[in-house]
Amino acid sequence: MAVFTRVDPAELQALLTALGLGHLLSTTEVADGVENSTYFIEVAPDPGSAPESGGSMPSRLVLTLLEAGNRQQGEFSTALAQQLHRAGLAVPKLFADASGCALHRLADKPALLSERIDGAHPEQVTLGHCRAIGEFLGTMHGAGVNLPLSHNNLQGLPWAQATLDTLIDSLPAAEQLSVGDQALLQAQIARYRSLCEGGVDLPCGAIHADLFRDNTLFVGEELKAVIDFNSACSDYLLLDVAIAVNDWACKKHGELDPTLVKALLDGYQQQRPFTLAERQNWQDMLCFAATLFWLSRLLTWHLESADLTNREAKDPGEYRQKLQHRLLGVVAITPCE
Repeated sequence: MAVFTRVDPAELQALLTALGLGHLLSTTEVADGVENSTYFIEVAPDPGSAPESGGSMPSRLVLTLLEAGNRQQGEFSTALAQQLHRAGLAVPKLFADASGCALHRLADKPALLSERIDGAHPEQVTLGHCRAIGEFLGTMHGAGVNLPLSHNNLQGLPWAQATLDTLIDSLPAAEQLSVGDQALLQAQIARYRSLCEGGVDLPCGAIHADLFRDNTLFVGEELKAVIDFNSACSDYLLLDVAIAVNDWACKKHGELDPTLVKALLDGYQQQRPFTLAERQNWQDMLCFAATLFWLSRLLTWHLESADLTNREAKDPGEYRQKLQHRLLGVVAITPCE
């Protein structure tokens, strides 16, 4: 169950009225995701109301209550999603107040109201899916997103080291990480620290940072929406690509599927060519991206969740396997043919 906070219909109606979105017909809890509370909302236009911007009044919305994160994170992710939607990318519209602010308050939590997009998360990934994701990221990164604020990655290098230290210091004896796993994680953190501190000129900018299959909606192979920008931040653009490849372009046991990798990278390069430094540091970035999500799942598995179902759905071993395969070799970034 993904709903942690219950919503008072009267309070929700007050927000809908303030935004000119009509009157509430129904709310449905969405049992998807593990971090935020999500509802599907049905609304009807108020009698005599003018259609918004000359179009039809929205009738199906998504309400998201942000259960974690700080205000700067919410402001950054919301501003990024709004800018990408305005630029014509497949990002749902967020409904803002008269001042343009789309980050609201409901049930004493930061709240977002967005249009509901038809589509589904891909179950069997195809070349078309990967090309579409690559094109989205390349367009997003190549657009030169210019936000009035930046936001450092809260799950970057400092977080990785702190999380590993917490796991080593806090786990009971029966759940302790093996000596080998501790050494492997320490080595990858050190490897990435060396890259970050080595003066490598890798392009930085706004990234999604969590572009997994369950944060997309497709109809067939057509990308209808990229959702959940709640982890968005400023970091290496290449990290965003690595996170996506590690989810979208893998075989059953975590090894990379060369044809899927090539489709995603070619789609990306049609919009934004990789730099020489990015091509040279591709393996390092893939390894660190796998390390980040291995650590994140270890933290949830051992210290943050007592929900067995959630544990089964987010097995840390998946990303341990992926890291081990990335260390053996990766599909290189080559210029498009």
